[in-house]
Amino acid sequence: VARSGAEGGEDGGGGGRGFSEKIALQRQRQAEETAAFEEVMMEGIPL
Repeated sequence: VARSGAEGGEDGGGGGRGFSEKIALQRQRQAEETAAFEEVMMEGIPL
């Protein structure tokens, strides 16, 4: 079964490293956004 270029990643199907890097960057970005959100939410809650 032939794979299209989009499934193989940016490097032309050499293992999908580009795709893995994109996932890692997205997870890092989401973690940073979640941390910022939680910080703002905690500021509004008096302890």
